[in-house]
Amino acid sequence: MIASEHVILVHGTWMRGSHWTEARQAFEQRGFTVHTPSLRHHDLPLLEGSLRVASVSLADYTDDLAELARSLDRPPLLVGLSMGGLLAQLVAARVPHAGVVAACPAPAAGVFGMYPNTVRLFGSHYLQPRPWDKPLYPTWHRLRWGAAHTQDEDYVRGLYSDLVCESGRAYCEMAFPFLDPRRAATVDFDAITGPVLAIGGERDRMISPRIPRATARRYRRGSYVEIPGADHMVLMGNRLHVTMRRIDEWLTRERVFDPAPGTGSAA
Repeated sequence: MIASEHVILVHGTWMRGSHWTEARQAFEQRGFTVHTPSLRHHDLPLLEGSLRVASVSLADYTDDLAELARSLDRPPLLVGLSMGGLLAQLVAARVPHAGVVAACPAPAAGVFGMYPNTVRLFGSHYLQPRPWDKPLYPTWHRLRWGAAHTQDEDYVRGLYSDLVCESGRAYCEMAFPFLDPRRAATVDFDAITGPVLAIGGERDRMISPRIPRATARRYRRGSYVEIPGADHMVLMGNRLHVTMRRIDEWLTRERVFDPAPGTGSAA
């Protein structure tokens, strides 16, 4: 791999770019130039951000990330966790890129995602009036039980202390894509002709492993790997080293950074 290849790490729900400390180091050790943007308004404190993020669309996040990808001197590797895994795919359908890693991705339109644990974690958000205009607040239960139940508790408390609100509109776009005239959660799978790695966590309660498995099947060069014993946080904490080995194997097998790769996208 050329030492100056770019990777964009796209965080998931309630997080910000600063949460990528461990993954940033892992990719930098492999010679990447690492970009860790915070999604729109996620750089703000929780309460201040809650007033601004509630009605932000997935399309807004996608626009911002696509602009970053186009500003680079070479097509980047797009890596996303959770909602970030969906965003990485949405961006890849629009810009040249080297490949996509969708780790425990939120389901794109057409990929079934209403599994019992997901409904248990997020169903209450949709029961309030106008959920598309309301921020989605982080809770300890959602993080600890849903996303990080195999991680050390002190580690999880460190994450929890720095979480921010998420967009209620984005969550409505993911949950009810058939009601969204903008089709913000709809990925043009055929536009992504390069390699795609979908990663599942064997013990993930937030995103069933069936979702990344179904995601991989949507792509002509799609691959799926499952991280044994992992919860949702496959790119953080105690399973990061295993996930990085799987990414290394995929990069080599798919020859992602060969001297003359395709763009991976219909530019």
